[in-house]
Amino acid sequence: ESGGREGIPQMARCMSLPNRYPRNRIKEIAMKRIALISDIHGNYKALEAFLQYIAGHPVEGIICLGDYVTDSPYPERTMALLYEMRRRYECWMLRGNREDYLLNNKDNREGWKPSSANGTLFYTLQRMTETDLDFFASLSTEGELCLEGCPALYLCHGTPGRVRGNVHEEAGLKEKVMEALAYPYLLGGHSHHQEIDRMYGKTYINPGSLGFAVDGVGRRAQFAILTGMSEKWEAELLSIPYDVESYLQDFTESGVDEMGMVLNRATKKSLVTGVNYFFKSILAMEARAKEMGLASMPQVPESEWEKLVERFGL
Repeated sequence: ESGGREGIPQMARCMSLPNRYPRNRIKEIAMKRIALISDIHGNYKALEAFLQYIAGHPVEGIICLGDYVTDSPYPERTMALLYEMRRRYECWMLRGNREDYLLNNKDNREGWKPSSANGTLFYTLQRMTETDLDFFASLSTEGELCLEGCPALYLCHGTPGRVRGNVHEEAGLKEKVMEALAYPYLLGGHSHHQEIDRMYGKTYINPGSLGFAVDGVGRRAQFAILTGMSEKWEAELLSIPYDVESYLQDFTESGVDEMGMVLNRATKKSLVTGVNYFFKSILAMEARAKEMGLASMPQVPESEWEKLVERFGL
């Protein structure tokens, strides 16, 4: 990589840990002030705002917990910003479940097409280059990060061992994970909920979602700043505005609205309200698929998705 920057190496199994998770040593380097981001979901406007913020509030590196693209217009703009970010800063980057979706469907074996169920995924896949996909494949889904003079951090997208582990939606998951954790700090994303929680003498930090914040407010980009000292890390949760209006215009101008249909309408309402209508719509259609005796949500006819427009005020 240009500039000598390093991402996270491929997962490597070493000695067994008490928490049964594989030990994955990322890198050792002297740093103190680190930015923490997750779940950009292709929102390049929010990423631009974040980069402008750290330009005025310098950091020595950036931890990225995955879900860089999908569900948005112009994913190539997000990728360009990420590559530039890696040239300018030390970055430690994980792969999220959205990257896994793209990698697992490189040849579109799942038959994505313009539809509410997977139209935005199809749109994104069409715009990813081989370089982009190779980059995603080079990243791990979790690992240990040791910064000189600071306590060790364990990074994951969802939870250790589960890239889609959602501590906000699955009762008792956070407690189970934190009790088993062999590290003093766990950094995780995926839930889109900012939080700092302490239990079992350990600390869980979730920076929220940079590009798809679920905060009940909307129009904000979430992230965290970590300050490392010899005995502890301190975390500051931040939320900043970005240019939502021009970003919403991109949905129409880019053509992604024509491919994502009703689910795109849910995404746009989520962005301006901070309420996760995207997830509400997915859950509603998964339930409808079961009611109709269908094998999966993509088999639900578009007419059923259209009913969500009135139901959720999309």
